[in-house]
Amino acid sequence: MIRIKDKKDSINKMKELRLNYFPLEVFEVHDIDGIKDFFNKYPAEEFVMRSPNKTNGNFFFVKNFEEAKEKLQYFSHEVTIDVSYRPYKEDIVLVGDIKVHKGIGADIIDLTARTDSEATHRNIYENPEYNLHTTIEDDKLWDIPGFSKIMRYITDHELYDVIVEFSVYDIKIGINRENVVISELRTGY
Repeated sequence: MIRIKDKKDSINKMKELRLNYFPLEVFEVHDIDGIKDFFNKYPAEEFVMRSPNKTNGNFFFVKNFEEAKEKLQYFSHEVTIDVSYRPYKEDIVLVGDIKVHKGIGADIIDLTARTDSEATHRNIYENPEYNLHTTIEDDKLWDIPGFSKIMRYITDHELYDVIVEFSVYDIKIGINRENVVISELRTGY
């Protein structure tokens, strides 16, 4: 069974399981050389900086290493830097949180998600298009665009009894060049 204690643990578990995600790393705020190397290794239109140890912590979009360096003052010890999803938002099929509990008769699904290009993991709960607690046999689930892809991803990687923050795209992107991108895994926080 997967246990995740914080965002840093989530990142490590995503890497360990070889899940598909946008390139990301956790850095000590004083590791300027490591941060610069990350920007050089993963050239992109935009990056995201966030607090690795708290939910809804500091969060900034930056275009380059120089902008990132200016924002480091807002982080106390560590910072997560990853390639931003925003340049791909027009390619979104489904963004949400899902938890699949292996049941005796049928798997139980908790899904909160949206299909619009403005959907993010920070706003899906404000006005969810889908907010379901049901079994895998519910036809409503299978009518949701992208649901079959995230469900196949969960079963392929055995991501049961963990909240999976995901995005399904109509293009292949991320570290593994797949349609499903995992943003975070959560269990204990």
